[in-house]
Amino acid sequence: MTDGQRTQAGHHHRRTGALLTTAMLMTLGLFVLGGCAGGGTAPCLSATNPGQLCGGGSFVPPPPVQSLPPPPLAGATPVASPVVPRGTLVPPPVPTAAPVLPSRQPVASPLVVTSADNGTSLRLTVGQRFLLDLGSSVDWAVTVSDEQVVCRVVGIHVPAGAQGVYEARSAGSTLLNAIGSPPCPSGSVCPMFRIGFRLTIVVS
Repeated sequence: MTDGQRTQAGHHHRRTGALLTTAMLMTLGLFVLGGCAGGGTAPCLSATNPGQLCGGGSFVPPPPVQSLPPPPLAGATPVASPVVPRGTLVPPPVPTAAPVLPSRQPVASPLVVTSADNGTSLRLTVGQRFLLDLGSSVDWAVTVSDEQVVCRVVGIHVPAGAQGVYEARSAGSTLLNAIGSPPCPSGSVCPMFRIGFRLTIVVS
């Protein structure tokens, strides 16, 4: 080999080495750029400014992975909770009706005979009673024509001004008469007038 040939071969080897070095640097640069562009598994963050990518821009972390509910057990029946659509009116609970108590029969008021019943007739049944209340403005003397039909019941307390309680004993009719005399204190002149009261009683 001549000296000229050796010189050309040296130049050729130097050019080939420089091209190989340039190709290796470009390949390495492509790998690095590919990792920073997001092709790798980890982002390329800046060492001087945390949170910023190598090529500029901010690093946005990926969204958190949502955990899925565990699968239902084998053989278990899923229970669906009631869903009420919005705007649906839910009727209020129906109140329980209070128990109806049996109504009591009103107690019959006792019959009361007053001076307004003068000259009238009174119809009774056996065992029925009435209160004779003619007032206390005068002193009354009461008599019954037939006490087998109607007679006064003794031992019963009556209100002030009343003459007593009378009871029908047997079927029939009788008269109740009362004479009212004004009070006359001793040693004074007594009024001479009298007040009469008459009541026809029919018992059946």
